[in-house]
Amino acid sequence: GFRLNVALAQERALRSEFADLVDQQEIVLEVIDSSKTTKAFLRATADDSKSYGKLFTRSDFRDVVAMAGRLPVPPAWQAYHLWVTEDGQTYLAGIMKVNEKGFGLLVFTADQPGPVYEAAQLILQPMGSTSPTGVPTIAWQASP
Repeated sequence: GFRLNVALAQERALRSEFADLVDQQEIVLEVIDSSKTTKAFLRATADDSKSYGKLFTRSDFRDVVAMAGRLPVPPAWQAYHLWVTEDGQTYLAGIMKVNEKGFGLLVFTADQPGPVYEAAQLILQPMGSTSPTGVPTIAWQASP
């Protein structure tokens, strides 16, 4: 009976994780594959880095998609924090999960549909960081 309960709990956890992943994939496709989508390219800040990223917004959606590739895998006590600037205010959009191949994805919700950002930066920081400190791994700045 105990083993059955453990197996059922594990199956429920996997099913929940899969459902969240499918929901996220649908949002990603809705945001990035639209004629109403704006794309910002985040470039590596170090000359020897091949890291890159993209920030996708859609004029009629609140959901925002950020993707990054070729990132160094972070140590256990650090994570990639995505900071965005809107109306002169910089805030944490979220923590980007990165797989063993250096690919990261973050979906977050803006305050209103069609957010317009002035800048975005992905910074490897200690978990729980509350401000954008350190050198960004990749960054983007809107043209004036």
